[in-house]
Amino acid sequence: MISIDITFLFQLFNFVVLFLLLRHFLFEPMNNFMKERAQSISNKIDSAEQKEQAAQEIKEEYQQKLKEAKIEAQNIIEDSSRRAERVKEDIIIEAKEEANRKIKKAEEEIKRSKQQAVEDLKDEVATISIQIAKELIEQSIDDQMQEETISNYIEQLDEEKLGDLKC
Repeated sequence: MISIDITFLFQLFNFVVLFLLLRHFLFEPMNNFMKERAQSISNKIDSAEQKEQAAQEIKEEYQQKLKEAKIEAQNIIEDSSRRAERVKEDIIIEAKEEANRKIKKAEEEIKRSKQQAVEDLKDEVATISIQIAKELIEQSIDDQMQEETISNYIEQLDEEKLGDLKC
């Protein structure tokens, strides 16, 4: 059996005092330190999660803005392409109109030159006719014969020379 003597009581008393001292000076501060450390770690984890959530929101916002910028850039490119196409078409139309004006002007110039050539030729024919008439008069040909000769000569020249040049 167990004998309880005074030594045992002292040992028990020492044990209780030592337990209370350890509890007061070691266990409670250690327990508080562990609670504070756990709380600090929990706060840091919460803070990291909040920062990660904020970073994720910023990333999504950035991706949305990037997508919008790409769409806007594509729209600008398409708009520029349409404008360039319109400018190209305008230049082509303007060039065609200018070419048509030049062609029309050249045709009018040719027509005027042709008409002037016809008039010059008629004047020349008239001059030649007058010369022929003079020669015929000089040769003492009667008036009737002179008129027929001049008319025949003018008609002949009209048919040969002026037939190709008529407008």
